[in-house]
Amino acid sequence: MERLTFFDSASFTRNYLFECYQSHSYDDASSMSYQNCYRFMYQLQHGCLYLAQAQIAPFAIKPMLLFYGLSQLIKSCVLSVDPYYPENAAVLAHGITTRKRKKQGYSFLEDEVKEQRNGLYPLMIEKLFHMEHSENKYAMKTLLKQLPDMHACFAFLVHEEPFMKGKWAAADKMVFEPTLLDLYHMTANRFQQYALEQMRKLVPKTRAITVVETKQQVEIRFANAQAARNAAPPFHFDKDGSPLIHRSKANHLPLPELAIYYLVLYNLSMICRYETEWWGERIHTMDCDEIPFIKQFLETVQARTKKLIERQLFQLISV
Repeated sequence: MERLTFFDSASFTRNYLFECYQSHSYDDASSMSYQNCYRFMYQLQHGCLYLAQAQIAPFAIKPMLLFYGLSQLIKSCVLSVDPYYPENAAVLAHGITTRKRKKQGYSFLEDEVKEQRNGLYPLMIEKLFHMEHSENKYAMKTLLKQLPDMHACFAFLVHEEPFMKGKWAAADKMVFEPTLLDLYHMTANRFQQYALEQMRKLVPKTRAITVVETKQQVEIRFANAQAARNAAPPFHFDKDGSPLIHRSKANHLPLPELAIYYLVLYNLSMICRYETEWWGERIHTMDCDEIPFIKQFLETVQARTKKLIERQLFQLISV
């Protein structure tokens, strides 16, 4: 059973918001939980409805529906930690922008989005993930390389392999090929520092890890089995739960998965709304290696978004 269905109950939702606001030390947690209850419920339901419609919609309009759905779900998450959202009109913007498109030679994978100072994206980064936002630019190719599900597209279509696959040596220990440290130009001790720094950018309370180099492999031991299975990037996991890490340090971005979805979906939604000629030609002529990337990305978003939102909403309370 999806725990998101618990929010179909107003009494559960009020209690949930009260507990969330209390955990963030808001003095008016009780009154704000009543005030925000139905807005939270409707945003969540609206977001899930968009996702459900995207599941059955034609491919041409899926990005738009998924972006609207994800935006509503993220707003629900923000409201669960900030009872005064939205405090002003500035935070209602998307929070990112795309560059003007060139009609000839345009490549989706090389296209970029840029963070803006105000809007939902920087608010999400700050409120949900406690990260500083820096108005960076991100290429679509780099963003997609953060997702293990995209590995096959890169391998078969552009002959790149973003990830190195490891294996589990124990419940709390993953191992990789000995070439890993050479690829990163690091000693075991330096890699240990690097990996911990990166994990703590996303999960500040990450406990220490130990990295040991042998002739046969690089061993990475975590505090316990749960810490290993829930390790944040630079460590990733495929559908079977096998550990992965980027072959090149340059390919790693310390961004939450929901942020990556938001950035790429925003760009795709703008393309299918405002670049209809380019979008339509690629879909109907299939004269483009980028369409398989886009289709795989949309499948990943549809499969994982509700799980990620559920995890975000329930991480602070005991339900």
